[in-house]
Amino acid sequence: MNVQENVQFLINSLDQIRPCGGCGMRWSAGDYECPHCGENLDENLTVWAESVLKHLPTQT
Repeated sequence: MNVQENVQFLINSLDQIRPCGGCGMRWSAGDYECPHCGENLDENLTVWAESVLKHLPTQT
């Protein structure tokens, strides 16, 4: 996979985060807009994913 494919894979994988064991709250994956103000969050998610990928050790 290239970098962009890896970024998209990470963003698409956010829905795999398990719910809170205490209250059951789930991560709102798939929403690319702020639930409070409607701001587009796609750029924020991309920056986050690129940062995660940069800090992962390379696999050989």
